[in-house]
Amino acid sequence: PAPAARRRAGARRMHDRVLVIGGTRGTGLLIVRRLLQEGYRVRALARDPAGTEASLGSAVEIVAGDVTRPETLYSPLGGATHLVFTAGVTRRPAGEQLVIATEYQGVLSTLAAARTAGLRGRFLYMTSLGATRRSFSAAVLNLVKRNTLRWRKRAEDEIRRAGLDYTIVRAGFLLDVPGGRRAIELGQEARPLAPWYRISRADVAETFVQALKHPRTSRTTFEVVWGTGPPREGWTMLFGHLKPDP
Repeated sequence: PAPAARRRAGARRMHDRVLVIGGTRGTGLLIVRRLLQEGYRVRALARDPAGTEASLGSAVEIVAGDVTRPETLYSPLGGATHLVFTAGVTRRPAGEQLVIATEYQGVLSTLAAARTAGLRGRFLYMTSLGATRRSFSAAVLNLVKRNTLRWRKRAEDEIRRAGLDYTIVRAGFLLDVPGGRRAIELGQEARPLAPWYRISRADVAETFVQALKHPRTSRTTFEVVWGTGPPREGWTMLFGHLKPDP
């Protein structure tokens, strides 16, 4: 029965199209690659489609769009089953107007387009530890990227109110190292942003792909960081502790 169930799940994924916003670089790019490996059809939003084909590959449908231009978001969402939003301001330092336009208003515009398109699957949103806890690292980040965590917290609230199925993932400090070598910890206790709460981008990407497949992550907000030692729990066990948002 288990192999048959896996075959059925794989067949369903072949018909699911996932739009990734922020999939041209960083963690979003790793999510794109893992989704392809899992058999999903993947569409990536890009401000410069011609300039991203080399990194994304021919298997990815690349569509033009920009979260700061709401009118460009409706067409890419047509026919999408799920949506992954990892877009953020990469410039350091960054002014608050750019942060608002990308990390808050960009989320609102995407939610509006998703509702108009009748998105029937999951809206998965990547954000950071520290959205609700003060810390020195959070203060520094809010200084360098003007109030980014405050605007991301507001974006989280808008996602919960939007009426869509969603998963909000708050990641620890991101490292560009291989994944699958450390234990993963998922929690809902609102950790502060701090250097000792770390995780690889590859492990965050894997978290997104596994969360998309798992019903227990529906309408949840959780944090993902490295634990101690090698991997020790499967994803069913990790997700099994999650509770839906109030």
